[in-house]
Amino acid sequence: MTDRFRNFLLFIATVFAAEFSATAQSPTPIPSEDYTVRSSIEIGYRWRDVNGSENKYRSDLNYKAGVRVFDSSFSIENNTKKGWFDSALIMSSGWGGDPSGMFRLNMEKAGAYRFDSNIRRVRYFNNLINHVNPNNTPSSLHFANTTHNFGDFDVTVFPESEKLRIRLGYSYNRTGGPAGYTHRAYSDEFGVQSEVDSGSDDFRFGAEGKWLGFNMGLTYGHRDYTDRTNYFLSSPSLGNDPTNRPRLFTFNRMFPIDGDTDYGNYFLQRTFAEKFDLTARVIYSFSNTYFSLNENTTGRDNANPSNFVDQDLFIITGSSKRSQIRGDLGVTWRATDKFRISNTFTFDDFDISGSNVLSQDQRRRNAAGNPIAPVFDNDTSQRTTAYRRYSNLIEGDYQFSTYFAVNLGYRYTHRDVAIWGFDTDSNPTGNEVPFDSHSDESENTTHAIIVGFKAKPMKDWSIFADIEHGTADNVFTRISNYDYTNYRVRSRASFGDVVFSVSALARRNENPAQSFADPTRTAVTIVTTRMFSTSIDWTPVQEFSLSGGYTYQYLTSLSDIRVPGVTPNTGVSEFYIRDSYYFIDVNANFKRVAFFGSYRFNDDNGQGSRVTPPPTSPNIITSYPMQMHSPEFRVAIKLHKNIDWNVGYQYYKYQDVFTPAQNYNAHLPYTSVRFYFGRSADR
Repeated sequence: MTDRFRNFLLFIATVFAAEFSATAQSPTPIPSEDYTVRSSIEIGYRWRDVNGSENKYRSDLNYKAGVRVFDSSFSIENNTKKGWFDSALIMSSGWGGDPSGMFRLNMEKAGAYRFDSNIRRVRYFNNLINHVNPNNTPSSLHFANTTHNFGDFDVTVFPESEKLRIRLGYSYNRTGGPAGYTHRAYSDEFGVQSEVDSGSDDFRFGAEGKWLGFNMGLTYGHRDYTDRTNYFLSSPSLGNDPTNRPRLFTFNRMFPIDGDTDYGNYFLQRTFAEKFDLTARVIYSFSNTYFSLNENTTGRDNANPSNFVDQDLFIITGSSKRSQIRGDLGVTWRATDKFRISNTFTFDDFDISGSNVLSQDQRRRNAAGNPIAPVFDNDTSQRTTAYRRYSNLIEGDYQFSTYFAVNLGYRYTHRDVAIWGFDTDSNPTGNEVPFDSHSDESENTTHAIIVGFKAKPMKDWSIFADIEHGTADNVFTRISNYDYTNYRVRSRASFGDVVFSVSALARRNENPAQSFADPTRTAVTIVTTRMFSTSIDWTPVQEFSLSGGYTYQYLTSLSDIRVPGVTPNTGVSEFYIRDSYYFIDVNANFKRVAFFGSYRFNDDNGQGSRVTPPPTSPNIITSYPMQMHSPEFRVAIKLHKNIDWNVGYQYYKYQDVFTPAQNYNAHLPYTSVRFYFGRSADR
């Protein structure tokens, strides 16, 4: 089939070249008086030849061989301004063998409505043997091969009206397909399969306009979410360590989740006398989540000798709710033509409460087949979290001249968190207690300073730079603040036909923490990031352009850790990135031929000469040194004023230093024909 289709495409291209080159000067069809139509469609075929790891190639690229719609568009304008619409645009791309596809439709009627829709599909594949692959098999135990379909549909009624605009919208989201997962039981891990099935639907309605000089709007939205992913074992499993005693004969888990959210969003904005600007926003949302879990396992446990597990049944039901209100108030005052000051205040408050009931019913027999006393467990848990945070950022900027300006800012943040709850155990054993309550409260404050400037040493040369230094927190982290310092600088200069850009970024984030197990020990995580990027673009004539660039990413992460089972058990976990990225692009357009070529090269040296410590060491050194080459070229030949013939080739070569079994190279030649309809001047 592939050879026949290849010959068919070559025959079609030959016919086009012979038939339409003779009529290349034929006149453009004149559009009708009522409608103007412009359209193009590019249909072709991609070949694929992959040598090496198919799973790694699909995890990175996932391009398939076969027929595909490279790109298409259709637009129509109603010159009469009568009827249901004035203009419409339809666009699509990537359907067929591509990992992602897009369909877009826009339609409007002046003064009446505007309709916008965007439908997308993504084929997601991930299967890497350097992750969760204890037995060096060709496949990982954690994998996914899912299809993600999602889209948005929005209608605006009276789109040009300043007084009142009505907005209605709907969005959907669906994900489904096979995946892999690991389940830990009886001191071993077992690979199980899953069938992903999740989705959501969003509805929204709102109105906005101008009243008493204020621009304001209100939106109400509702979201429903469901997850029906199930997990199962297709055949008995020896586990990740086949030499030990645990075994699983069967495993099934049903974990249905249902949730809904209602929210309201109100905003207000007005500028007074072109001197004072006021912007405010308030968002309120309320969410409910309901879940249940039914899990049953049969097999053999890790006793010596191991017991038969005829049933290990867990049934869990629970629910949670979350209410949140967030407010933002921003004011900007233009004191003079050179000086401006602004202040942004943010308030965030949410409460989360939830509870669940767990029951376990375990039935076992000893190695001789005699029944063992069953295990019953019934637990109830409840938790409530109250979180309140407010932040204020004040900034001022001064324009000394056309060529120099500075800005200065200060951010203050305060947070209060309270957590309380209880646990009950109807079947306490050992050190377990029938009832246990928990409560904790904490507060935290952070500060940060922001300084920056903008300069123009020359008319065509601009420089931007800023520094931010201070402390920051996370929502659910109470141990300690982050101490961070960020630097940024950017420069752009034009020298005739040449544009030169350079930027640099440096970040240092330090997170000190105190060990709960050993209060005398302080653990620190330090992440240092640096990035440098430069590019140059040369366009001597409209028909030719050349560009190239280089980006270097440097990351070092050092974290104090405690590793059980080794002596000493305190060490450092280190992670390194030393990535260099190069690219060069060339575009050339001749009378009947257009050429595009590019080359991209990625080289991550990782940890370099640092040797990975043995498993008996408390220290860990990790990185992912790799190289990726990806040259490409494309030629478009104008066969006729309404037809282009495209020929292209892509090549990918991936080399993994630590996991050479994932290396691959892929050849992706393709050809396509693009047809133009309507006014060819709009090509």
